[in-house]
Amino acid sequence: MAAEEIGSAGESTTGDIMMTRKVYIVTMVQPSEGAPEGFEEHYDAYWDAVDKQVSQLEAKAGTVARIFAEGIIGKGDDALQMIQQSNSGAHKVLRSRVSSGAVFEEFEDTDLFSKVVDWGRCLHIGLINEEVAAEIQGKYDNFTEKRLGHLQKRLEEGILESESALILGGDPNFKIPDGVEKFLVSPPELDELERWVKKTNEEIQQQMDQEKEFAKSGGATG
Repeated sequence: MAAEEIGSAGESTTGDIMMTRKVYIVTMVQPSEGAPEGFEEHYDAYWDAVDKQVSQLEAKAGTVARIFAEGIIGKGDDALQMIQQSNSGAHKVLRSRVSSGAVFEEFEDTDLFSKVVDWGRCLHIGLINEEVAAEIQGKYDNFTEKRLGHLQKRLEEGILESESALILGGDPNFKIPDGVEKFLVSPPELDELERWVKKTNEEIQQQMDQEKEFAKSGGATG
């Protein structure tokens, strides 16, 4: 099904939506230790906005019953603790829903996930042999496809009739099972954060370029 915008239920009535299976998809924005001043403010604003929009969806389409998070190994308290240690903003959103009865499901297959990560690392080490690079790319693509198939199967089997699930991931276009209503949680604070990151990176790069030019100029006159 096509994704619905927050606050819009398409042509379905509230009663119809309550009776269908649903997923609320949230982009997993990670914290960044040592980031320039201003990042934390945008990071906190994003997760506060996510919490608010998910609550609005819950009131309209159904309370979150299950939680799935990409990149998190394990389930239940173990998974929630991993989120707490790695992403305080996401943890705040999930903690209240787990306290209200939502089940933190196991999403990733440990073996498939670790293989995708490791083959991905191999692709970024500066390979010079085309045959080796092609071999590694093939392995990466193969295990990525298998992992995505596993994730989709977990959603198909894990979300029961009329339930609502919250998915934390990196791709808002993630393919979900047929017959499941898809809602994208994408507050304006996400765009604001992305624009801030882009602008800050450009300013840092510009500063680095100026310092290089200054160093060259100083060396030339010395």
